[in-house]
Amino acid sequence: MKLLTFLFLILSADAQTAASPQGYVTIGTVQAVTLKQGQSADAVIPASVLKGHHIQANPATLPNLIATELTVEPLEGLVVGKMTYPKSKPWKLKTASKVIQTYEGNVVLKVNLASNNLKPGNYQLKGSLRYQACDEKNCFFPTSAPVVIPITVVK
Repeated sequence: MKLLTFLFLILSADAQTAASPQGYVTIGTVQAVTLKQGQSADAVIPASVLKGHHIQANPATLPNLIATELTVEPLEGLVVGKMTYPKSKPWKLKTASKVIQTYEGNVVLKVNLASNNLKPGNYQLKGSLRYQACDEKNCFFPTSAPVVIPITVVK
């Protein structure tokens, strides 16, 4: 009996892990951003939402929904400007009366970056994409996907 209980717990844990929100969004390859002193450029962050799922748009349609949000860590000498989120798509649960705005499939986010005293060289701007993934029946706990933006500063 103890062995059966143990096996049940192990198999249940595997099933719960498979249903976790990790991996519902994959960040693609972020191309290096080349900056000249005093100039700005957009970093382009491609992301892919797992088929059959969606993530909440930014801004979120309803107060109880968690908007997708791109954040970056400060890097001295770099000015982080406007974040641009993709155009959202309407989505409606079959049993719901309200339409919400979501992202699904392949999406592109952008963030404007400007060099403000960064010396010429190569840098990595680290950040994360926080999102809440949902499917037809469930919304999962919010999670984050790491984002790394390569930056090259030239004279």
